[in-house]
Amino acid sequence: MNDPLHGTSLRGSPSGHMQMAPAATWPAVTENVENHVLSHGELKGRQDLPLYCNPLVIFVLNWMLMLVSLSFQITYVTYPNMGMPLLLAGLSLGSFLFGYLVSRTLLHRWPTRTQSLHYTLDVTRLWQASLLCCGAAVLIIVFNWVLSGPPPAIGDPSTYLTYGRFKQVLFPLLVVITVNSLLDSTRWRKVLFAMFGIAGMALYITRGLLMVSLLQMLFVFSLKTRMSKKKIYTIAVCCLALAVVAITLIGNARTAQGVFLEYLQIRHKYSDWPMAYLWLTSYISIPFSNLCWLFAKGNFHGPTLSFLYPLLPSFLTPPDPHASIHDDLTIIDGASTYLAGYVLDFSYLGVYLANMVLGIGCGWLMERALPKSILVAGLFLTCLTFIFFSDMFSPLSTVLQFAIQAAVQRKCFQWGGEPAESRVPG
Repeated sequence: MNDPLHGTSLRGSPSGHMQMAPAATWPAVTENVENHVLSHGELKGRQDLPLYCNPLVIFVLNWMLMLVSLSFQITYVTYPNMGMPLLLAGLSLGSFLFGYLVSRTLLHRWPTRTQSLHYTLDVTRLWQASLLCCGAAVLIIVFNWVLSGPPPAIGDPSTYLTYGRFKQVLFPLLVVITVNSLLDSTRWRKVLFAMFGIAGMALYITRGLLMVSLLQMLFVFSLKTRMSKKKIYTIAVCCLALAVVAITLIGNARTAQGVFLEYLQIRHKYSDWPMAYLWLTSYISIPFSNLCWLFAKGNFHGPTLSFLYPLLPSFLTPPDPHASIHDDLTIIDGASTYLAGYVLDFSYLGVYLANMVLGIGCGWLMERALPKSILVAGLFLTCLTFIFFSDMFSPLSTVLQFAIQAAVQRKCFQWGGEPAESRVPG
């Protein structure tokens, strides 16, 4: 995934990518805008993007994977019948497609003027924003270290879920630093920022966050690069393999195999299967099974607005009115796909409305955001990819990340016109 912007063509710059003095590796923060280091390039059209950057493809593949993995019946308490899963899949696909088609049709009626896919990236502003995020992240890490002792990776790994404060701010900062390092033009800064973000996530043993960062980097890379589709798909397959290996290694490091098999109630016939297979299959099938059990055993008494609780800071979040249902032994690990909060409040209506709104959002993404809004689109596609596990769109940490990336995109990217020669500090 090391595709610096030199893969794009330059006009007016004899060096091909960027003219940059060695002393400009860390230019002064106080320099004038006219002296910023700029990088130029051109994005591919929407029709040239790989299939996995299409939100409709991602949504359909998610539901196919959920249905197939559930059919394996990997745990003793996996939902036993396929009637409910097929009903939920049909309702979800139908309402999603309705919202998706309506959104795209309406946006087609009010088209925006065609804009150039040529861009100018202000590299100086980019690294300054990343450095600011690093400073804020360091403050939170040091605060938690002083208040609660060393992070889980150094101290007690069993505290990885409860350790520290302000994680709703820290985690999006670390992801932004890691993802945006991909756009930096200087190799050393690229490596340093990426290592900082990954090291911060590793300190907190956040396997899910590492996977989110890796996938988001893949999407941003795929939207930005001018590589052929064959090379992009090869890189995507390598990233998938790396993700599976990382899930297995981190999972084995923080959870012993015996504890894993017992806690997730894995069937005995699967106990000697490779852990990579068990981790991957269980993390896709169990949330879907939990969702089916919510319909089978849940008592719906009307909306409580608990689906909005993830938007609140952790210290303001009220007690979960549906917490008692998770005491049922058939509900494993709490995760119940992206629909759980809406199902518990609105039952089948929640499934319909949530998927319709998601379809509308994906229609907007295709008509207005792709391929130019690469940072926001990369985050959106990442959240969409993980709908098999949980709702990643609504948490406060995701909202903050959307806000940060939208600000970075607005401040660092300029669109249209012929690429001019890059400037360096004099």
